Amino acid sequence: MGHAGIVERIAGAAGAAASFEELGGLVAEELGAVMPIERMNIGLIDLDEYVFTDAYVVGRNVPGRSVGHRRTLDGTVVEAGMRAGGGIVIGGDPPERLAERFPRLRSTLDTGIRSMLATAIECEGRAAAALVLASTRPSAYTAEDLRLAREAGEVIRERVMALRYVQRG
Repeated sequence: MGHAGIVERIAGAAGAAASFEELGGLVAEELGAVMPIERMNIGLIDLDEYVFTDAYVVGRNVPGRSVGHRRTLDGTVVEAGMRAGGGIVIGGDPPERLAERFPRLRSTLDTGIRSMLATAIECEGRAAAALVLASTRPSAYTAEDLRLAREAGEVIRERVMALRYVQRG
Protein backbone atom coordinates (compact mmCIF):
# COMPACT_ATOMS: atom_id res chain seq x y z
CA MET A 1 0.00 0.00 0.00
CA GLY A 2 2.96 2.33 0.56
CA HIS A 3 2.69 5.93 1.62
CA ALA A 4 -0.75 6.33 0.07
CA GLY A 5 -1.91 3.51 2.32
CA ILE A 6 -0.59 5.32 5.37
CA VAL A 7 -2.54 8.46 4.51
CA GLU A 8 -5.64 6.37 3.79
CA ARG A 9 -5.39 4.59 7.16
CA ILE A 10 -4.95 7.90 8.99
CA ALA A 11 -7.90 9.42 7.12
CA GLY A 12 -10.07 6.40 7.78
CA ALA A 13 -9.44 6.34 11.52
CA ALA A 14 -9.07 10.07 12.29
CA GLY A 15 -12.79 10.80 12.42
CA ALA A 16 -13.29 8.30 15.24
CA ALA A 17 -10.58 9.83 17.47
CA ALA A 18 -12.27 11.15 20.61
CA SER A 19 -9.22 13.09 21.81
CA PHE A 20 -5.92 14.57 20.70
CA GLU A 21 -4.30 11.64 22.53
CA GLU A 22 -6.08 9.15 20.27
CA LEU A 23 -5.53 11.20 17.11
CA GLY A 24 -1.86 11.84 17.86
CA GLY A 25 -1.25 8.21 18.74
CA LEU A 26 -2.73 7.12 15.42
CA VAL A 27 -0.61 9.59 13.43
CA ALA A 28 2.58 8.74 15.37
CA GLU A 29 2.06 5.01 14.85
CA GLU A 30 1.43 5.30 11.11
CA LEU A 31 4.18 7.84 10.34
CA GLY A 32 6.57 6.11 12.73
CA ALA A 33 6.35 2.99 10.58
CA VAL A 34 8.18 4.78 7.75
CA MET A 35 10.24 7.54 9.40
CA PRO A 36 12.04 8.02 12.71
CA ILE A 37 9.99 9.70 15.42
CA GLU A 38 11.57 10.16 18.81
CA ARG A 39 9.16 12.99 19.51
CA MET A 40 5.97 14.17 17.87
CA ASN A 41 3.51 16.86 18.74
CA ILE A 42 0.35 18.36 17.40
CA GLY A 43 0.09 21.97 18.43
CA LEU A 44 -2.71 24.47 18.10
CA ILE A 45 -1.82 27.82 16.58
CA ASP A 46 -3.41 31.11 17.56
CA LEU A 47 -2.21 33.64 14.98
CA ASP A 48 -3.89 36.54 16.78
CA GLU A 49 -1.84 35.89 19.92
CA TYR A 50 1.01 34.37 17.85
CA VAL A 51 1.32 31.32 20.09
CA PHE A 52 1.60 27.55 19.74
CA THR A 53 -0.08 25.32 22.35
CA ASP A 54 0.80 21.64 22.62
CA ALA A 55 -2.35 19.53 22.26
CA TYR A 56 -0.52 16.20 21.93
CA VAL A 57 3.05 15.23 22.74
CA VAL A 58 4.70 11.81 22.62
CA GLY A 59 8.29 10.71 23.04
CA ARG A 60 11.37 12.61 24.06
CA ASN A 61 9.85 15.80 25.37
CA VAL A 62 11.40 19.07 26.49
CA PRO A 63 11.21 19.44 30.28
CA GLY A 64 8.29 21.71 31.19
CA ARG A 65 6.49 21.25 27.89
CA SER A 66 3.57 19.04 28.72
CA VAL A 67 0.24 19.11 26.96
CA GLY A 68 -1.20 22.61 27.27
CA HIS A 69 2.19 24.35 27.20
CA ARG A 70 1.96 27.69 25.33
CA ARG A 71 4.88 29.45 23.71
CA THR A 72 5.43 32.16 21.15
CA LEU A 73 5.74 31.22 17.51
CA ASP A 74 8.40 33.88 17.05
CA GLY A 75 11.71 32.38 15.97
CA THR A 76 10.46 28.77 16.02
CA VAL A 77 10.75 25.94 13.53
CA VAL A 78 6.95 26.00 13.23
CA GLU A 79 7.07 29.68 12.25
CA ALA A 80 9.80 28.96 9.68
CA GLY A 81 7.65 26.17 8.25
CA MET A 82 4.66 28.49 8.00
CA ARG A 83 6.76 31.14 6.27
CA ALA A 84 8.21 28.59 3.87
CA GLY A 85 4.68 27.62 2.89
CA GLY A 86 4.37 23.88 3.05
CA GLY A 87 6.62 23.17 5.99
CA ILE A 88 10.29 22.80 6.77
CA VAL A 89 12.88 20.11 7.44
CA ILE A 90 15.92 20.93 9.56
CA GLY A 91 18.76 18.82 10.85
CA GLY A 92 21.64 18.83 8.41
CA ASP A 93 23.54 21.39 10.48
CA PRO A 94 25.35 20.87 13.78
CA PRO A 95 23.28 21.69 16.90
CA GLU A 96 25.19 24.94 17.48
CA ARG A 97 24.23 26.20 14.03
CA LEU A 98 20.60 25.16 14.52
CA ALA A 99 20.54 27.02 17.86
CA GLU A 100 21.92 30.14 16.15
CA ARG A 101 19.19 29.98 13.53
CA PHE A 102 16.44 29.06 16.02
CA PRO A 103 17.46 30.34 19.49
CA ARG A 104 14.31 28.90 21.11
CA LEU A 105 15.32 25.45 19.86
CA ARG A 106 18.15 25.11 22.42
CA SER A 107 16.00 23.28 25.01
CA THR A 108 14.86 20.80 22.33
CA LEU A 109 18.44 20.23 21.18
CA ASP A 110 19.42 19.62 24.82
CA THR A 111 17.14 16.54 24.80
CA GLY A 112 19.23 15.00 21.99
CA ILE A 113 16.93 15.96 19.11
CA ARG A 114 18.94 16.69 15.94
CA SER A 115 16.33 16.80 13.16
CA MET A 116 12.84 18.23 12.92
CA LEU A 117 10.04 18.40 10.42
CA ALA A 118 7.20 20.90 10.87
CA THR A 119 4.14 21.50 8.73
CA ALA A 120 1.16 23.73 9.35
CA ILE A 121 -2.39 22.41 9.29
CA GLU A 122 -4.47 25.12 7.67
CA CYS A 123 -8.14 25.94 8.04
CA GLU A 124 -9.74 28.52 5.80
CA GLY A 125 -6.34 29.56 4.47
CA ARG A 126 -4.79 30.22 7.90
CA ALA A 127 -2.45 28.11 9.99
CA ALA A 128 -4.59 26.63 12.77
CA ALA A 129 -2.33 23.84 14.00
CA ALA A 130 0.99 22.17 13.25
CA LEU A 131 2.36 18.67 13.09
CA VAL A 132 5.95 18.49 14.34
CA LEU A 133 8.18 15.40 14.17
CA ALA A 134 11.63 15.12 15.70
CA SER A 135 14.47 12.63 15.63
CA THR A 136 17.77 12.14 17.41
CA ARG A 137 19.38 11.36 14.04
CA PRO A 138 20.94 14.21 12.07
CA SER A 139 19.37 14.67 8.61
CA ALA A 140 16.63 12.20 9.52
CA TYR A 141 13.92 13.69 7.30
CA THR A 142 13.58 14.11 3.55
CA ALA A 143 11.38 16.16 1.25
CA GLU A 144 9.33 12.97 0.77
CA ASP A 145 8.82 12.72 4.56
CA LEU A 146 7.65 16.33 4.59
CA ARG A 147 5.19 15.60 1.78
CA LEU A 148 3.81 12.61 3.70
CA ALA A 149 3.50 14.65 6.93
CA ARG A 150 1.72 17.43 5.00
CA GLU A 151 -0.73 14.89 3.58
CA ALA A 152 -1.31 13.45 7.06
CA GLY A 153 -1.96 16.98 8.34
CA GLU A 154 -4.47 17.58 5.57
CA VAL A 155 -6.47 14.43 6.33
CA ILE A 156 -6.61 15.12 10.08
CA ARG A 157 -7.52 18.81 9.64
CA GLU A 158 -11.24 18.42 10.27
CA ARG A 159 -10.70 16.27 13.36
CA VAL A 160 -8.10 18.68 14.74
CA MET A 161 -10.54 21.55 14.33
CA ALA A 162 -13.38 19.59 15.95
CA LEU A 163 -11.19 18.55 18.89
CA ARG A 164 -9.94 22.12 19.22
CA TYR A 165 -13.53 23.28 19.53
CA VAL A 166 -14.31 20.59 22.13
CA GLN A 167 -11.16 21.46 24.07
CA ARG A 168 -12.17 25.13 24.26
CA GLY A 169 -15.73 24.29 25.30
